Amino acid sequence: MPATKRHMNWTNVTFTPSGGTATTYTGVLSLKIEAGGTLAKFSGDGDRYPTTIVSEMSEPTVTIRCADIAATRANAIGTVGTLTATHNDARNGSGSGAITYTLSNAVIASQATSGDHRNFGQAILTFVAFSADGTTNPLSASAAS
Repeated sequence: MPATKRHMNWTNVTFTPSGGTATTYTGVLSLKIEAGGTLAKFSGDGDRYPTTIVSEMSEPTVTIRCADIAATRANAIGTVGTLTATHNDARNGSGSGAITYTLSNAVIASQATSGDHRNFGQAILTFVAFSADGTTNPLSASAAS
C-alpha cells in the first residue's frame, strides 16, 4: 500500500547509551522533535530592519512523554548515546512511509515523573545533542520505502 504522507503514533523508541544496552520506551504518548537554535541579526546605519540574518547555532532537542516510568529512569541525566524513534505511517505503520529519526550524541538533559489521582502516571524525558565535529547535524531522518 502506498504511503499516506500522514503519520500517527510512535514505535521503536529506544535510547542506547554509548557502550551500553538499549532501553526501549513503551506507552509513548507524545514525542516532540525541535530543530532548535538561534539567529544572529545585523542592522546598522539607519536600518530599521535587519539587513542580514544567519543561523548562528543549532540545538536539536527531543522530548518524550510516556507511561513507562521505569524505562525513563534507567539512565542518569548526562548519559550519552543514540536515540531512535519511528513515526508510523497512518496506514502502513512502521512500513512504507514511516519516518525514523536518529539523534546521535544524544544526552539525557532532564527526567520528570508525575501522577495524578485516578490517572496513569507518566514521565517526561528530554534529550539534547552535540555534533562530533561541530558541523554535522546530530539529528537525521529517513523514510521507509
